[in-house]
Amino acid sequence: MASSTRNIRSNTNQASHWLVFFLACALLGLAPILRGGNRQIALVGLLLLSALLLAVLLGSVSFDRLFGSAGKPAERRETRRAGMPLWSALLLLFVASSPLWLGFLQLLPLSAGSWGGLAGRGLYFDALTAAGGSAPQELPLSLNPDATLTALLSGIPALATLLAALFLPRSLVEKCLVVLLVAGAFEMLLAVLQFWMGARSPLYFGADSATGFVGSFANRNHLADFLAMLMPLWFYRLAEGTGGRAARAAAHHRGGAQFGGAGALWLFFGFALLVITLATLSRGALLSAALVLLPCTLLLIVKLKSKLSRKQQTLLAVAAAVFALLALAAVGAERVGQRLDTATVQLDAQTRNNFTAATLDGARAFWPWGSGAGTFESVFPRFQAADSLFYIEYAHNDYAQLLMELGLPGLLLALAVAALVVAQLVRLVRAYRAERRLSGELALRAYCGLGALALLLHSTVEFNMHIPALALTAAFLLGVYLRPLDAPRTKA
Repeated sequence: MASSTRNIRSNTNQASHWLVFFLACALLGLAPILRGGNRQIALVGLLLLSALLLAVLLGSVSFDRLFGSAGKPAERRETRRAGMPLWSALLLLFVASSPLWLGFLQLLPLSAGSWGGLAGRGLYFDALTAAGGSAPQELPLSLNPDATLTALLSGIPALATLLAALFLPRSLVEKCLVVLLVAGAFEMLLAVLQFWMGARSPLYFGADSATGFVGSFANRNHLADFLAMLMPLWFYRLAEGTGGRAARAAAHHRGGAQFGGAGALWLFFGFALLVITLATLSRGALLSAALVLLPCTLLLIVKLKSKLSRKQQTLLAVAAAVFALLALAAVGAERVGQRLDTATVQLDAQTRNNFTAATLDGARAFWPWGSGAGTFESVFPRFQAADSLFYIEYAHNDYAQLLMELGLPGLLLALAVAALVVAQLVRLVRAYRAERRLSGELALRAYCGLGALALLLHSTVEFNMHIPALALTAAFLLGVYLRPLDAPRTKA
């Protein structure tokens, strides 16, 4: 009887894992194709998938709590021992529930008098009175409730993939990474076809201003950011081997050569990944990718140092440099140089700095409660320079926009994420020192963390986190990075 019950629990657990896996793959694979999820119809589809995913996750966790986890008691003790600290779990819950508590905070109706007394809102009250209108009896904290609701809903797919990455076993997480890489291959192929067919190619799907390498995104910056996040994943698969356990065992038996025909194809994929990213000519993405590629290469050397001689390690570093130079030559050093021209960079930086400064003025005006999630487009003209000729939908600095729209709650949310990231980094370093090697578990988390970092770096000069496909991809990679480390194996 007990055995039968255990089998039912195990089967239920496996079924929930696979269902979460398929839903997570659907989100990760479809979001880039659907114009990055940055269209209402696309967002509706992503929300439906996210709702199903969250429902399955909630059902699975509830089942485990009610009936107990599958497996032997010793296995369950090991699992509990490997869990994250309580404070980390509470911070993660604070982050994961942000759409709920932010929505409650910003959409809860306030009396007109209380609303008018909040920072930054008196001006709107005065303008309404001057126009001869009368204020409603109740008003939400957000200055644009519809935009706030849309913004909060847009964040749900990202949180769904974050939780999926924490829930799934490693084997299925790695399969999700393969799905991301396949999506990247599709985007690269589409971008090449767009460039080959020219500016009027139907493959731009009606985007009038789109030229060059765009893929299914709205502009080249977002394609570059998506590919930059995949570069560390390529390094991870390179470090772990591309042919599965059997192929790696066979390669080891042959003397350590890891690259046959599949390996050569994998190297070509990495080369194409670098070339297409360079070809987008996205300055911010190129800089963030460059900052991430260095630790990726160092981790690869650390991973392979036990298998490679010092001479081979040096050759690997030289090969990486040649790899990058060939990619640069394939794109055209002159084209890249023009995009990195000092005068052009300074002019663009000054424009973005002006946007950021005006956004921070808005953040101070609405402190500590913010103007409301998604309200930037509505309230920014109040702080924009009178002689500015730009119509701005986003601040081109996700962190400044976060402060303006969410105020102190947004700052606390960002600090919670930063605390989780730093704490996990400490755990990974300690685990590396204890094991004295870069295990597959550590490499998985390190490379996925670097993938998320690539997007976070570029978000200082872009609005990446407002593109659902980029946000949910980064959230998934961050979730993999934050996964509790496996408990040390005990001898029988």
